[in-house]
Amino acid sequence: MTAPTLFNERRPSDTIWTAGAVAPEQFGDLKAAGVQRVINLRPRAEQGEFDESATVAACGMQYANLPIAGPQDLTLANVKAFDALMAEAGGDSTVVHCASNNRVGALFALRAAWIKGVSTDEALAIGRAHGLLAMEPAVAALLAQGPA
Repeated sequence: MTAPTLFNERRPSDTIWTAGAVAPEQFGDLKAAGVQRVINLRPRAEQGEFDESATVAACGMQYANLPIAGPQDLTLANVKAFDALMAEAGGDSTVVHCASNNRVGALFALRAAWIKGVSTDEALAIGRAHGLLAMEPAVAALLAQGPA
């Protein structure tokens, strides 16, 4: 079974896939490809009628939703919640996604700096590797001011 190609997909490690929106029909293929967990960063309002939680559960994977609507949600509390989800995932093969993959990269960058203690330049590079694009100026500003 070949893994599906996800929208704006990145594979920054052997166990982490990041992506934009995942199509309903792709979850079964993700399970077949070895994915064990899905972390969805989209707020409920972005998800329409599709019940991603039920679909992921029906495929036999673990599911978590941490709603990040935009830069206003890039808070220390949400970064800590994201870090906890990633710690819970451990070495499980995990897909982390939002609509475009940009918020995913933002959280990975902020986690790297605020939780792991890496430099701003390294945090931004980590964010880019995970999908950070248009939100980079907002993330850079948050990194410059530090966690609030």
